[in-house]
Amino acid sequence: MKNLLTIFTSPRETFERVRDKKVAWILPMILALILGFVTTTLQMPYLMELSRESLLKTGGLSPEQVEQAVGFTPIMSYGTLILGTILMIFFVALLLVLLNLIMRGEGKYLQFANVAAYASLPAVIGGLLTTVLLLAMDARSLTDVTISLAALMPEKTGTMYRALLLINPFTIWGLYLYIVGAGIMMKRPLKKVAVWIVAVWLIYSFITVLSVPAV
Repeated sequence: MKNLLTIFTSPRETFERVRDKKVAWILPMILALILGFVTTTLQMPYLMELSRESLLKTGGLSPEQVEQAVGFTPIMSYGTLILGTILMIFFVALLLVLLNLIMRGEGKYLQFANVAAYASLPAVIGGLLTTVLLLAMDARSLTDVTISLAALMPEKTGTMYRALLLINPFTIWGLYLYIVGAGIMMKRPLKKVAVWIVAVWLIYSFITVLSVPAV
């Protein structure tokens, strides 16, 4: 439990402590799931309305069929949360293993699972904070509130808006944890690890932004 607190105040020392613990990823994963459940529950009215609007635009369904389909939104949302959180941790750990091979590091797969689990917490906290602000401001949709640089944009569409959505303090915080954690597990200089991780993030972000047609 101590590591769940110190990861925010002294991440280097925290990753040093969990370096030789094969199942240290369990507690941060549980915390991420709990916070994710809270966030999803608060967002559920918005998610159900979004699902309803999407089905109505698609057409071909009666009002009764639409409402029946919307009723499955909670099951799908919570199921996606659970599977997405677990798969993300172990997939990112696999990517870090590949980076470890490139850099000839000393890290092991489960050590990188620890890194992925702890580094996922800022994004989860950011999502919860955004949702709380969403409710406090009585917003109409999930896209009405953001804590990223996209909040400075007058229009919520376009390539620039999507690019700025990716730049927020919680994303930067998470990247920092990935860099520190991976560097400690690999026993490699943090600056060299940072170059690779930031480069991969930039490529991923670039693809993400361009994959959606500009409106």
